[in-house]
Amino acid sequence: MSTKVKMIALLKIKPGMSREQFKKRWVDEHAQFTCKFPNLKGYLINIPIEEYQQIEGKLPYDGTAELFWDSVEDAKADFATPESAAAGLDADEFSVVREHIFVEEFVAMARK
Repeated sequence: MSTKVKMIALLKIKPGMSREQFKKRWVDEHAQFTCKFPNLKGYLINIPIEEYQQIEGKLPYDGTAELFWDSVEDAKADFATPESAAAGLDADEFSVVREHIFVEEFVAMARK
């Protein structure tokens, strides 16, 4: 049986873009590209809140995403699709850094 896989994407905002523009482009527009990946099982976008951070000064990233697949093979297949290519080109319009970390998830406490 294949291990379920999650990808954590770490993004930095494109210079000259406001945080609100970044959020709108990613959440309202770019997500439509990623949601077309044929094997994708879930997609969460995380934008830092201004009111509370434990890191002082500028955060190392302006947002993260979590994408879920049933297997590494499914993730690899999705990244070889035209949908992935289109999503990458679109992401270049609002981000300058996109680092991807593929992980195995362990739930210590489920959401209530």
